[in-house]
Amino acid sequence: MLFNVPMRNRISMHWNHSLWLIILVLSLSLQAGEHAISWRFDRDLIASGHYWLLISGHFVHLNWAHWGLNMAGLAIVAFFFSPYGNVVQWLFVTAVSAIFVGLGLYWLNPDVGTYVGLSGVLHGLFIYGAMRETRFYPASGYALLALLVAKLIWELMNGPLPGSEDLTEGRVITDAHFYGAVGGLVSALVLSRRTKGTST
Repeated sequence: MLFNVPMRNRISMHWNHSLWLIILVLSLSLQAGEHAISWRFDRDLIASGHYWLLISGHFVHLNWAHWGLNMAGLAIVAFFFSPYGNVVQWLFVTAVSAIFVGLGLYWLNPDVGTYVGLSGVLHGLFIYGAMRETRFYPASGYALLALLVAKLIWELMNGPLPGSEDLTEGRVITDAHFYGAVGGLVSALVLSRRTKGTST
């Protein structure tokens, strides 16, 4: 069922900010505790049965600069897109995007031994948010989708955006962004069908 999201509520507090706060506090505590090595995506450990590392690696980062960039992206999602779903819906998008990134890297990128960071999941959250945006603010929604798609195409063809690896002081796995975006797209389609199926 279509519902109205007034412009004045685009930047406001919502109950689902609790999800973003949990992610922030979790990643902050892990970063401060220097747990990146034990929580990161590690191909060899995953192959030996540590499957939880497919998900946990998204919550640890290379360094504080990497963490800060990812938290800035999460803040944008929180304050601009939160009205477009409840806690359960956003948790679903986050989980699906994380799974797509983890399994995508494990199955399709055998050259990636270890991986950390939330950026892949963030691309899923942004895709979902932009797709929801098109229902209420078509101009900004489609513009954002176009920018995201253009960014993904650039990265697939040319590698990381200029300067991104200097900021994080590490290798940027652009395929993770693509896998996360696909996860966000799949989530949006699933939730859209579910909404249509329950609306009257």
